[in-house]
Amino acid sequence: MQAATVSRRTRAGGGATTARTARASGTGRTPRTPRTGTTAQDVAGIDPLTTAPVKRYLAGRKGGVTAAVEDLNTGREWQLNPAARDQTASIVKVDILETLLHEHGSATSALGTAAADATTAEEMIEASNDADASALWNAVGGASAVAGYDRLAGLTKTTPGADGYWGESLTTAADQIKLLQQLALTSKLLTPVARRYELSLMREVDADQNWGASGGVPAGVTVELKNGWVPLTGYSDWEVNSIGWVHGDGRDYLIAVLTAHDPSESYGIATIDHLSAAVYSGLKRHA
Repeated sequence: MQAATVSRRTRAGGGATTARTARASGTGRTPRTPRTGTTAQDVAGIDPLTTAPVKRYLAGRKGGVTAAVEDLNTGREWQLNPAARDQTASIVKVDILETLLHEHGSATSALGTAAADATTAEEMIEASNDADASALWNAVGGASAVAGYDRLAGLTKTTPGADGYWGESLTTAADQIKLLQQLALTSKLLTPVARRYELSLMREVDADQNWGASGGVPAGVTVELKNGWVPLTGYSDWEVNSIGWVHGDGRDYLIAVLTAHDPSESYGIATIDHLSAAVYSGLKRHA
């Protein structure tokens, strides 16, 4: 693969410069069984997305919020406003890299040996570099290739953006959980090497992008995440999203939160941070 070489710190993060603004069978992964000693009450669980404090908080927020959480300790999944389909902005970069790694079989063969190749994927995830995302989008074969991978992964409500506008891809929170499952659980679509590689990049996002799925998560707990943010109709109308895998201190879960029509970028970030913290504190700790 020949990848473009770009400045390491040129970024727009949410696709702003290159984008206008119950698990399915055949997802290619092995489900994780509940831990030994898990009770029926544990499996049923308390929905961390619809507790009274969360409902009160969201009732006072502007814009729309859709979310999904899967507790990998129990296999239980919860959804908030599941019918909503939002623009991905830069969370689609996880999908782009998964598609690339699936096509090539492993991180080594996908990225080659050239430093520029590795930098392209690294910058797309860690720095959310849009030029690198466009380079890899084109390298994998664009919207049709990403759509093909999404079908294999069981993403039934995701539509990749047309004409190179990858940030305009549409998705649901539940589909983003399916995408994360390919990285967090055994997958027939991605090799263990490829999964570890992509997760390593998501674990090392730039400090100013370490928000969202990591909100309210204490130090010492591992978070692999990718965020996206882009103005929709203007700078008082934002899409702000975060997806990630949180594991440690007895918790192990996938989370996706998509917010539309936020009055500002920081407003959307605050909403996701608050919801993430509520999920972390609301999920049962397992020994």
